Amino acid sequence: MFAPANASNASAAPWGGAAPGGAGAAAAWYWGLQPGGAGYLVALAQVSAVYYLGSALLAHVLPALLDGARRRGAGPGTRWLRAPGQDARRDALRSAGPLAVKALAWSAAAALHRAGRGRLYAGPVGGADHALYLLACWVALDYLHDAWFYWTHRLLHVPFLYRYVHFIHHESREPTPFSGYSFHAAEAALVFANEVLVCFLFPMHSGFHRAYHLFMSLVHCGGHAGYEIHPFIPTIEQAVWVLLRGDALAPGLNTVLHHELHHKKPQGHFSLYFTHWDRFCGTEHRGYDAQAQAVWEAREGAGKVPKGGCREGEGRGQASCVREAGPLPALSRAGSAVLRVRSQGSCTA
Repeated sequence: MFAPANASNASAAPWGGAAPGGAGAAAAWYWGLQPGGAGYLVALAQVSAVYYLGSALLAHVLPALLDGARRRGAGPGTRWLRAPGQDARRDALRSAGPLAVKALAWSAAAALHRAGRGRLYAGPVGGADHALYLLACWVALDYLHDAWFYWTHRLLHVPFLYRYVHFIHHESREPTPFSGYSFHAAEAALVFANEVLVCFLFPMHSGFHRAYHLFMSLVHCGGHAGYEIHPFIPTIEQAVWVLLRGDALAPGLNTVLHHELHHKKPQGHFSLYFTHWDRFCGTEHRGYDAQAQAVWEAREGAGKVPKGGCREGEGRGQASCVREAGPLPALSRAGSAVLRVRSQGSCTA
């Protein structure tokens, strides 16, 4: 029903209409490169602008806005995990190499398209059926990318690759939003390869392909924010959850805490968007559910416990602790003691 008719490598839009020109040409830069429209430097400028601007907003602007809303009684404020890390400048500089690799992957996708390979198509976007089709593409890409990230991430934790490649990322013991792409260029090539591979899986608008992967960069920044931004995590699944359930923890969807624990205890939590791979494969930290709930409640006027005391957590019945004074932090010594990785699971080595 939603599959695009005549989806091919031609520049004509499968939903009809003329190729964009004039004002449409400016819109094409936003949506992404049309075949032969621009090159590597434009791709690099796009992803660098989104990444660094998004990281700066997450690191400095959003915490102030959320806490300001809390003080005015208009919102719950920031769900703190810990104070912001001290390595933002180092991580921002290290991200330049992976950003260059990501832009190269986009240039490769555009080159394949111009050569008549792959299943990207171009042209105007229009019509309800096309919008629904792109929505289906978005959801499919979320699940595909999450699976790719989980299994390549586990591969990077093989001792040799971890020592010589992935350890660079784990030098960020207290991540900041700039830690999202702070990793080795070889890791970037592996992680971003899927952005080329998906071009062969199903018909996809070339502009949507670019826009989706630009937006996905914000997920990597947000996952390293250092404070809990849930339910503001930028995925379509999270948006649906908010519409249906409002301001509540979403089972099955990752939180910032989920990846924060991976930086504290690298033996588990390898996924990106969802928790199902970690749960199925036995790589979820024990006590995560209780810790997530504790972080969610660790705000002024909620989740307080006696000083030095612990509240019995939900889920797996593990203890989780929250400081009495102020919103910092949920990751206490007693809470960290329950972060042991399960040894059972059909996917464990």
